[in-house]
Amino acid sequence: MSKTTIKTKLSRRQYFFIIVQTEIGVGILSLPYDLHSQAKQDGWISLLIGGVLLQIVLLVIWLIAKRYPDKDFFQINEAVFSKWIGKGISLLYIAYFSMVSMVLLLLFVRLISLWVLPQTPFWILSLLMILVCLYLASGGINVMARFYTFVSVLLIVLLGFVVYSLKDSQIVFLFPILNDGWVPVIKGANEAVLSFFGFIISLVIYSKVEGSPAQRLRTIFYAHWFVVLFYLFTVITSFTFFSTVEMSFIQEPLLYMLKSFDFTIVARLDLFFLSIWVVNVATTLTTYVYMTGLGLTDVFGTKKTTPSYIIAAFIILVPPLFIGYNMERVDQFNNFVVWMGYIFSVAFLFIIYFISLIRGSLQKGGAS
Repeated sequence: MSKTTIKTKLSRRQYFFIIVQTEIGVGILSLPYDLHSQAKQDGWISLLIGGVLLQIVLLVIWLIAKRYPDKDFFQINEAVFSKWIGKGISLLYIAYFSMVSMVLLLLFVRLISLWVLPQTPFWILSLLMILVCLYLASGGINVMARFYTFVSVLLIVLLGFVVYSLKDSQIVFLFPILNDGWVPVIKGANEAVLSFFGFIISLVIYSKVEGSPAQRLRTIFYAHWFVVLFYLFTVITSFTFFSTVEMSFIQEPLLYMLKSFDFTIVARLDLFFLSIWVVNVATTLTTYVYMTGLGLTDVFGTKKTTPSYIIAAFIILVPPLFIGYNMERVDQFNNFVVWMGYIFSVAFLFIIYFISLIRGSLQKGGAS
């Protein structure tokens, strides 16, 4: 019997919300600006192209997981590459997951400092966030799944804020379509792909989810397209609220858009939005803390998981303390991690799949 028994299996609904909560995080605030910087008012087309292209990667993820239904991602590495090589590759993924966590932490603290707490030291904000994530991750994937499902209702609140902004939108700002041709749109697709990198969680915890392979594949696709449409709505709203010239100077258009509204009860709608956005950042970062801790547990074969998560949290917390609010270093580190994302979240998954096919063919040939 597999280590993950039926009693501890996640439901497909929980699987859906884990994927959604992992993908929607820090990037939602800057995505419209990032897309606009490459493709201008056609950035929404870039987002759709990125969403379609990533379906190929998600299919490869499913094909890998389907071949090893009782193993988590780190155990799959050992099954595909042999024990010691697999452990080495898993260590590289642990390093990658921890670096993504560092970038998330750096960007989160920078934005909170810029909009809410400008006088608060970097280490305090970082420590508070990482402690929350450590607490959630150490509870295990089932606790995380229940929490993610519960707080997903906040996404409706976020959408409500954006919907309210439509009253001042100007659809004319989206025209002319493809004014600069397809080249900027294709470049913008690169920015779109970056906002979806959290999808690798669908492979890491695939073996812990109930249902047939086909049912789990549908859940992965449903979650992915929910995120695509969620991002698409926020991007189009931002593009129709601000003109093309204005979008070139506004790095967090959603916040500036909400800041322009004033209510009797809520004077700063942007700060109210941020208080909910913090939850989404916490869930995303918690997932990466969990994946890092799970990797450490699998690689070193420890029986107790809590020490692995504590070590993971420590690894993630310390390096950002030396970077702090230095945005030049943050950008350099972020660019490096982005390229690592293409290697570990895209390219290497294809390598794993093809080697698993070759290994499977050789085993069948030997058996015959």
